[in-house]
Amino acid sequence: MRQALILAASLLAGSVLPLMSGETPDPARDGIPRLGVNFLIPYDRTPNDPAKQRGTLRTFGETPKGLNSFLDNSTTSTIVGLLTSDSLCERSITVPDAWQSSLAESVVISDDWKTFTFSIRKGVQWQRPACASKPAYAWLDRDVPMTAKDIAFTIEVILNPQVDCPSLRNYYEDIEKVETPDDQTLIVRWKRKQYTNLDCSVDLSPTPRHIYACNRDGTPIPAERFGAAFNKHWFDEIHGVVGVGPYRLEIFEPDNRAIFVRNPSYWGVPLHFDRIEQNLLVKEPAARLVAFKNGQVHTYALTPLQYKSEVLDRAEPRFAAFNESDPKAGRKGELGWERIKDNAFYYLGWNLRRAPFDDKRVRQAMAHIFPKSRIIRDVYFGLGQSILADAHPDTPYYHRDLKPFRNDAKLARDLLTAAGWVDSDGDGLLDKTINGQKVKFSFTIKYYANSPEWDNALGIFRNELKKFGIECKPTPLEWKELLRVYEDKDFDAVTGGWQKGWDLDYYQTWHSSQAEVQSGSNHCGFKNARVDELAEKLRLIFPIPERIAICKEIQAILHEEQPYLFFRSAEAVVVWQNLPPAGSSDRERWLDGVVRGLDEYHPLMVWNSKYYVKDRRYWHLRN
Repeated sequence: MRQALILAASLLAGSVLPLMSGETPDPARDGIPRLGVNFLIPYDRTPNDPAKQRGTLRTFGETPKGLNSFLDNSTTSTIVGLLTSDSLCERSITVPDAWQSSLAESVVISDDWKTFTFSIRKGVQWQRPACASKPAYAWLDRDVPMTAKDIAFTIEVILNPQVDCPSLRNYYEDIEKVETPDDQTLIVRWKRKQYTNLDCSVDLSPTPRHIYACNRDGTPIPAERFGAAFNKHWFDEIHGVVGVGPYRLEIFEPDNRAIFVRNPSYWGVPLHFDRIEQNLLVKEPAARLVAFKNGQVHTYALTPLQYKSEVLDRAEPRFAAFNESDPKAGRKGELGWERIKDNAFYYLGWNLRRAPFDDKRVRQAMAHIFPKSRIIRDVYFGLGQSILADAHPDTPYYHRDLKPFRNDAKLARDLLTAAGWVDSDGDGLLDKTINGQKVKFSFTIKYYANSPEWDNALGIFRNELKKFGIECKPTPLEWKELLRVYEDKDFDAVTGGWQKGWDLDYYQTWHSSQAEVQSGSNHCGFKNARVDELAEKLRLIFPIPERIAICKEIQAILHEEQPYLFFRSAEAVVVWQNLPPAGSSDRERWLDGVVRGLDEYHPLMVWNSKYYVKDRRYWHLRN
């Protein structure tokens, strides 16, 4: 999801942005976008120590619905893409408003933010896919350079109306023309000046057209058949992934394991690990915790209940004790831990296409009934902040003047009665006559199966709803099935979370045009003419104060309409194998450099999947 947060310009003042050794400082190349010059910070990976490039990082992971990030709008497929490929430019992990060079050595913006001219780095090679060793795919057993045409192909795929990627397409529909005058030059021309032009242009990644433009036997796919072929491409069916990034996918076994190995032909400075192994088999939090404590993985994120038990209640003495006056106290134990905020939020979503949630009064009643503060305190043990909108509460975009729907039984009952929901037959359940038939107020809420917190939170909510004569049936689903539920709008109610990008945008999730498209991100079916107008206007506005004002007006409307019951901002407790026990000779089990990342990353980027995954450059295994 591309929409997210922008820091005030004052946070950039005095920032130190490193240059490659021997380069002459150029004040124009501070990473802050401007017209007419190459503003990119020069490529820099000096924190990567060649002496520490070894060993295997072991983590847990989830099995995505698919590995093609065009077709699977989830962080799980994004993680695969970030490990195996690169983008034209990258945000600075310390100053996220600043951009640095990657596959593009330069970009010059002209024509009032409508034309982006990129100089593509020479010498970048596509990885050879694992299947190339098989006789049927011998046509892929060759070196293929990455060129500007592969970036242009990415845009061609996104704009193809037959390709099932509406969550991406809405950002690129205003592209007027893409030109590749030679292999190292890419020109992206937009129809009009928009704020989103910048992020959508510089953050593009290449797509291997030598694979996706071809049939299984290597023959070209006819243009008229391309969209349908891409949606069910043979390369995706064999779990194929190739990129130009630091790792290549060696093994992918759904619900078992994913193994990434160092890309020997990587154009850039290698990251520290030779291999990254993701355990996709172990899903239950209790089993994951045992595996982490036994040293089978190097890092993990404690569930709130595990944080309460293992850290706060001292069930695991290898974790340092909580110290209210020292947020870094957890770094001192044999097993390290630290609380980390995330640029993400969680919610309960209502399907506005169906009764009873097609009525705003019912949705508002749900907000009055849901005991948000109690659940954050007793189920999440204070991890995360109570929120009323989809901007992070630590940013200026968050509307702090919104009044919460306080827990109030009378207000909730009055709203339900006004909406026509009463217990007309005395059976203890509210009912309403709809289209001539009496309907009971009973609904199913679907949620991620391996989350004891959602189990407990929805259990509490269900019991509260019983007091009002409402039957709530929580239904847990595995991640792949829950993704299908979002895409097919197959729910009465659903829980979810959005990992935010950096630049705030409201079109993808809230514009009416995205409500009924298959796989669209407006899965609740929200439609509001004023929000449409504001979401479109936001894309045209550059001054930060004006953008903040528009965002707050949208948030006020969403708060009133309640398509989401905004719940909590994300906060994780990351843990890692920190210090070897006395006498241990197992060097590959212990991580170093984690705290450097915690101290140097921007506070809202530490746990953001894009930066956390790709910039493990500070992490290495102890020598």
